[in-house]
Amino acid sequence: MTFAADILSLLFHPKEFFADTSRTQSLKLPMLYTAVYGIFAAVLGYQTTAASAELIGMPEYAGVLGAVGAVTGFVMAFIVWVFVAVFFFVFVKFITHTATGFKPFLTVTGYGSLPVLIGTVLTLLAGVVTPGVFDGWTGYLLNVVVLLWCMPIWIYGFASAGNVPVRTVFTALLIPILIMAAYTAYQTYTTIESLKTLAETGSIGGMQLSMQPPR
Repeated sequence: MTFAADILSLLFHPKEFFADTSRTQSLKLPMLYTAVYGIFAAVLGYQTTAASAELIGMPEYAGVLGAVGAVTGFVMAFIVWVFVAVFFFVFVKFITHTATGFKPFLTVTGYGSLPVLIGTVLTLLAGVVTPGVFDGWTGYLLNVVVLLWCMPIWIYGFASAGNVPVRTVFTALLIPILIMAAYTAYQTYTTIESLKTLAETGSIGGMQLSMQPPR
């Protein structure tokens, strides 16, 4: 099977993809997908942070803050990968009592970076064509779609890795996935409210954000 065929199988036929249990043992492709996602996350982080610097009246720091945002975006791609894998490992291990170690969970979780990568690319492209189209709750809806796209990959992957029924894995993943969706909704809400406050008063929580000298 070619690399392109592997990608299509993973994205649209995860059950068949993970029929080969050896796919849950190698970290090579998950690391590749996460690294490529990290590059695009870095671009998005730069754009978002640089734009925020302009918004809060610090245009002279846009480049520096953008660079910090880019590095953070890339590094966080790997940190979140490991964190989510641990999150899933705890829930699936507790409910299914599988004897599988942590590495297959890390591998399968990393495969989920591919749909996340596609969602990030769509966000960047849409931002070029229609700036702000995925801001606020529309961005949250896109995140939910990506999360739902990841679910079959994780479910069939963990079922293959742990040799446990798919339905049992689905039950085990339902709670952590709902927690992830709820946390993302909370983040979206707080971001929207912060931007509203900033637009109305030029400050957040009573703290003046502009560092421009008074005239």
